[in-house]
Amino acid sequence: MIHDTAGIPGEEERLVARLSLEQKVRLLTGADSWRLHGESAVGLRPIVMSDGPAGVRGTSLDARSPSSSLPCPIALGATWDDQLVHDLAFALGQETRARGVDVLLAPTVNLVRTPLSGRGFECFSEDPLLTTRLAVAYVRGVQEAGVGATAKHYVANDSETERRTYDARISDTVLREVYLPPFEACVAEADVAVIMAAYNSVNGTAMTTNSTLLRDVLKAEWEFSGVVVSDWSATRTTVPSATGGLDVVMPGPHGPWGDHLLAAVRAGQVPESDIDDKVARLLALARRVGALNGALDGGALHEVASAPRALVDPVLMRDVTARSFVLLSNPRGLLPVSTGSVEKVALIGPNAIDPQTQGGGSVRVLPVVGMRLAEALGDAFDAFVTMSQGCVTSATTAAPSDGSFHDPVTGAPGVRLEVRVAGGAIVHDTPFPTSTVTWWDGLPEAVHFPGSEVVMRTRYRAATNGPHMLGAAGVGLLRVFLDGTLLAEATTLTPRDAVEALSRPPEVRIPVELEAGREVDIRIEHRPNARGHQGGFASMRLGITPQLNDETLIEDAVRAAAAADLAVVVVGSADGTESEGYDKDTMALSGRQDELVRRVAAANPNTVVVVNSGMPVLMPWAEEVAAVIQAWFPGQAFGEALADVLTGTVEPGGRLPVTVPRAEADSPVLRADPVAGELAYAEGLLVGYRGYDRTGLEPHFSFGHGLGYTDWSYESLAPAVQSITAGQDLTLIATVRNSGDRAGREVVQLYLEGPDDDPSRPVRVLAAFSSVSAEPGEQAEARLSVPARSFARFDGGRREWVWQPGTYRLRAARSSRDLRLAAEVVLR
Repeated sequence: MIHDTAGIPGEEERLVARLSLEQKVRLLTGADSWRLHGESAVGLRPIVMSDGPAGVRGTSLDARSPSSSLPCPIALGATWDDQLVHDLAFALGQETRARGVDVLLAPTVNLVRTPLSGRGFECFSEDPLLTTRLAVAYVRGVQEAGVGATAKHYVANDSETERRTYDARISDTVLREVYLPPFEACVAEADVAVIMAAYNSVNGTAMTTNSTLLRDVLKAEWEFSGVVVSDWSATRTTVPSATGGLDVVMPGPHGPWGDHLLAAVRAGQVPESDIDDKVARLLALARRVGALNGALDGGALHEVASAPRALVDPVLMRDVTARSFVLLSNPRGLLPVSTGSVEKVALIGPNAIDPQTQGGGSVRVLPVVGMRLAEALGDAFDAFVTMSQGCVTSATTAAPSDGSFHDPVTGAPGVRLEVRVAGGAIVHDTPFPTSTVTWWDGLPEAVHFPGSEVVMRTRYRAATNGPHMLGAAGVGLLRVFLDGTLLAEATTLTPRDAVEALSRPPEVRIPVELEAGREVDIRIEHRPNARGHQGGFASMRLGITPQLNDETLIEDAVRAAAAADLAVVVVGSADGTESEGYDKDTMALSGRQDELVRRVAAANPNTVVVVNSGMPVLMPWAEEVAAVIQAWFPGQAFGEALADVLTGTVEPGGRLPVTVPRAEADSPVLRADPVAGELAYAEGLLVGYRGYDRTGLEPHFSFGHGLGYTDWSYESLAPAVQSITAGQDLTLIATVRNSGDRAGREVVQLYLEGPDDDPSRPVRVLAAFSSVSAEPGEQAEARLSVPARSFARFDGGRREWVWQPGTYRLRAARSSRDLRLAAEVVLR
């Protein structure tokens, strides 16, 4: 049972007692999309929330105030470095506080259950222990900056397909051992301020109404004292959600609570003590973030030690980004490349022209502009850099990256935006820096009114003669004009998920013939008809590109590679292919990217492939190239970090937080498609590398794998044999030596093998990890702390943790498949 008014700490109890029922209920639904209501009777100002895990957006996208764009969370997972994640999260917290935001809607602590996860880039890893350690570090860092962190999405929200409605069918054992530990640790070890209840159901009950998981587990068993907020528009009931453990409904001001909840309390369907508990939790959160009489609590959320910086330190960002890159292969030792040995670099690939620095959906920010890849490599190598697209991959028509869209009124780069209400009156007329606009871009409320129209105008001068593709995207009626002539009129359909309308809105594409150097007027009229947080307008996008021939592009790239000392091929995901709201269809690279890599490698033996994707992709050419680097969605410092790694200024420090298969069919879980609304977690405990180990399938690159620029020998694991009792933590020391010729860093991993060979259980699980650094020839000791829970199993029948006596084996390793040393532990 959760606490009633009698259990509220004294100060919150006194404040709650000052409020009428109407005042209390009003506080429990958002005032708008990102703010909660204030209440002067208790000195409460509105609490402000904002996405996101890879940068704080604020309540709108403002071109005058761009956000730091961090490496995506899966890239942070690849660092295997909780202190580094803590430091970056602290800096993010400072930026969050500087933007006037109180609660950051991060981190995402769900697991990467399938490599086709559309939102997998927003998670830390496929493993519960790695996710737990990094999640705790992230929460602590954000909250030490005086900002509340939000662990989301509670729980089993590991698929985007039908994410708002599917019912995850999952055993208590699997929940407790795999999917709940990151949330539990965020509560127990980091005192996380907020937990977000997910869209989906678990075992027949929606998470916003799931009293077993919200009241019994989270609030009673784990003693969570913070606020449970709904995912945006996830709450669809009044009484079940109010009595089930949910505290706050977002967004507002409309929703299933408000007057409906007030009536339910008066009818005796919801105890007023439940309302008091929710309000007390909200007031406690307000006190922690300085929203209650302006005072920060000196306890769980620490005072900010210094004035917050406006943006995350770019030096820290660059270091973290380079440390997240995973060197998957380097068989000939091409990397690092001496700067004096290269005069000409061929930079090739669709993602070299249009790098994907962040994933799609609510995670996106308007980023600080980083150094372009070509500029960064040219500076680092002091070399001439050629650029070749290689092939076409984008499913949408891209906006020109050279600033060739211009506001027809001011002439400044960008477009002109108008909002017209029914009847034609213009209520908004302003320049806008990009040709993509979304509902959170600070447009007037009228944009959501029936009959409203958004008009985007720009002038464009083509660089080449010939056919171009003009694309206009949005949900609803679209009219496309060129030089005043109507080219197309169409009504697009609403996507299955509202967020899909942000990441890949349906597009009308029109082929046009343009003359180089001649300026044309482009006008898009959009009458929106979309579902979403606001309803009405969701997003609008304008793009134009020359129509290019793949074969010509590949031939140009091959010629450039053959003439260069070094070929760097950047392949990966196209814009809109990895996003919240939908899952991926395939792990294969889109278009002719595989062919491009092979033909470039055949032309130049010094070919390095950089994979720019959030989730792993198939790499059938990996053995044909000189080196492969997994760069994830790396944020704004992509260019500088890549230059640092290629030249050896920085060692690539990443280790895989996910497994990379040779074939899609090898993945323990590939498609996560609900059947008749149910999503069965049939793999049980065998998610990720655990499934590969149990089946014996050899992955292409195993969980934990990653190379550096030196070699390591593993010398001892001590104590070799020891005995412990149930509930006892364990510490081992792994001694390793840098056996290479330059300083380096090693991530020592420790895997635990159980005393029996139950086929339903993993062969081994990650139990601890630690990083060490050493000079050439130097020895280092990695301290590996194994929590007692690692030796326990959750008995679903008895609903409790049990310890199984026997002999366990611990293996120090470089990856889940590269096992170097062993020790035995006897559990008595």
